[in-house]
Amino acid sequence: MTRSEIPQLEVVTAIPDAESEDFVAQLLFSQGWSIIYRAFDSQSLTDFMQRRGLELRTVIVYQGDLPGFGDELLEEFHSPTVTFIGLDSTPLTSHEIMSVIRGKLRAPMLHSDTTQMETTSPPTTIKRINREATDGNRARKVIAITGSSGAPGRTRFATVLAKELSQLRPVLFIDADIRSQGLKGDRTLLQQNHLEIMPLDREKRPTQIPDGDETMVVDLGTLPGLAEAVTDRRWHGSLVNNVLDKATHLIYLCKSTSASMAELAQFLREYPLLVKRLPVSYICVLTGHSRELREWESKFLTLTMGENRYVLREGQLEPTTPSGVLGSLKLGNPKRKEIAKIATALS
Repeated sequence: MTRSEIPQLEVVTAIPDAESEDFVAQLLFSQGWSIIYRAFDSQSLTDFMQRRGLELRTVIVYQGDLPGFGDELLEEFHSPTVTFIGLDSTPLTSHEIMSVIRGKLRAPMLHSDTTQMETTSPPTTIKRINREATDGNRARKVIAITGSSGAPGRTRFATVLAKELSQLRPVLFIDADIRSQGLKGDRTLLQQNHLEIMPLDREKRPTQIPDGDETMVVDLGTLPGLAEAVTDRRWHGSLVNNVLDKATHLIYLCKSTSASMAELAQFLREYPLLVKRLPVSYICVLTGHSRELREWESKFLTLTMGENRYVLREGQLEPTTPSGVLGSLKLGNPKRKEIAKIATALS
């Protein structure tokens, strides 16, 4: 997939305070986004946008105290290709700014008409194991897990997370990694009292995950490129979009290799357009014991500046102790602390 095939984020900053504007511009630049103009008053913003036109997608990050800024300017450049994002009530911190900006972005075609989708096989009803209903007052959580190619540890992490969460409440663990399912032979998971496993059947061409009221962990596998994800009308593309639509949190795993970091950088550029308001956490799994690991960790932390992120070692993807999340926290087990921290943050 070439860069011309994916939506480009070209940003105009319209922030009067030079120090604040520089902080925002540097933050966006670190995410791989292009700052194409810096406006310090409404007239310079108007002149630039008139030269640029409304045909190209433009994101304008502004503060309302920009001299001359008002409703008339917003109306003048109102267009499906122009997105205005205000930071007036946003604390000047990396995480808060990125949450606001990414929350305003939308992916084209994500909810397109499904009449053109492949219909070789009709959707099937997914059978469920009968279980006691959970508390209906608790909001349902759907945690989707994806990551780079090259086996960064998605399934192992999803397994550990599902086991931890099942100590607190019923969990449905779905293997939606159609290309490489890894749960069918894992009998140890079947021994968990509050954990139900559901490998999706590729032969039935599932286009959606089941509804329910329990916590759900979905091993989604490697996501396709953005151009494929938003235009694919086949059953697997429908399944990916359905998971992202229902998810309440997305976790992206990478590992300490050059190829994995390159995929992470591409994900950070592309997928804010697809995941909308979906919170994303990033996890880097460090392998080996060389001094290079510090460089990879530094690279990961630089790429994910302003995001929720965690660094794990392969040994931390081992099965949990019987005491689960709370026990791991109380006992202070250094191998389990980060997994416990992630699990409790998602609870």
